[in-house]
Amino acid sequence: MLKFNGINDIENQTKNKIKRKELLTKNLQHIDNINKFTVRIDDNTKHMDFTFGIITDGKNDEFIRQIIESIEENNIPVYEVIIVGNTKIEPTYKINVILFNETLKPGWITRKKNIIAKTAKYENIVIMHDYVALAPDWYAGFLKYGTDYDWCVNKIMNSNDTRFRDYTLFPYDVILQDKLNTCILSPGSKIDNYFYEHCLLPYDFVNTIETNKFMYISGTYYVVKKWVAQKFLLDEDLVHGKGEDIEYSRRLHNNNIIIKCNALSSVKFLKYKEPSNFENLISPEYLELYIEKCKNKS
Repeated sequence: MLKFNGINDIENQTKNKIKRKELLTKNLQHIDNINKFTVRIDDNTKHMDFTFGIITDGKNDEFIRQIIESIEENNIPVYEVIIVGNTKIEPTYKINVILFNETLKPGWITRKKNIIAKTAKYENIVIMHDYVALAPDWYAGFLKYGTDYDWCVNKIMNSNDTRFRDYTLFPYDVILQDKLNTCILSPGSKIDNYFYEHCLLPYDFVNTIETNKFMYISGTYYVVKKWVAQKFLLDEDLVHGKGEDIEYSRRLHNNNIIIKCNALSSVKFLKYKEPSNFENLISPEYLELYIEKCKNKS
C-alpha cells in the first residue's frame, strides 16, 4: 500500500517538476543552438562569388547596359564585372573597364578573354560576348546546382526563345589554324552521318571523359573556374571565327577537364543569331549509339 507523507511528498513532487522543467529548457536551448549552427552552415554553402567578363568591340553599349541590369537583378551578394573593349560604359566599384586597341589584331577575342582570366578576383568566371543576358533566376539556379564543375555551360536561348547550341557535340571535321594545324574529327565521320545534323544533347545527359571527346562549348558564353582559366589560357594565335573555342575544348579534354551542364541556369541573346544546321536534338537511340561507340574507341 502506498503511503502519503503529506507536505514532504508535495515538496518532492514540486522539486521534480522544477528539475524536469530546467532539463527541458536546457534541451530546447541545445536544439536551438544546433538549428542556428545549421542555418549558418547552409548560408555559407549557398553562396557563390562571380566574375562576369564581357568582351566587346565597342559597338554594343546598350546591350552591355542590359547585361549589367540582368546581373544586378539576380541579387548576387559578391560579384564584379570586367568589360574588355572600347566601351563608353563608366567604371564603378563593381565595374572594371579595360580598354583595348582593336587595331593590334582584328577579332582578337582570345587576348580579351585571357585578360579577363588574369584580372578576375573570384573563383567562378563567366565569359560572355556583349549580347548575352542572364535570366532572372540565373543565380538561384547556380545555388541549386552547386560548385561541382571545372567548366560548364547553361541553357542558351536565342532571342526568339528557341534553344541555341549549348550542351552539344561539334559536328565538323576541321583543321585549325594554330601552330600545330590541329585536325579535329567529328562524330559524323567517326561514328555515324546522323551526327552531322544532330548534335544537341539532352540537358540531363551525364558526360564522361569518353563521351567528352567530341563535345565543345561555344566561345559565346561559358562558365569556368578561375584556376582552369588561368592555367589553360586561350590560344592567342587564333582570332574570332578561327575555331578558338574548338581548340580550347579539345585542349581541356586532353587535360581531363570535361564539360558539364547546369541546366538550372539560363541566358538569352539580346539579338537573333542564325542557328546552324546541326542544332537538332539527338534521339535516345542515337544517344545510346554515341555512348557505346565512345566507350569502344576510348
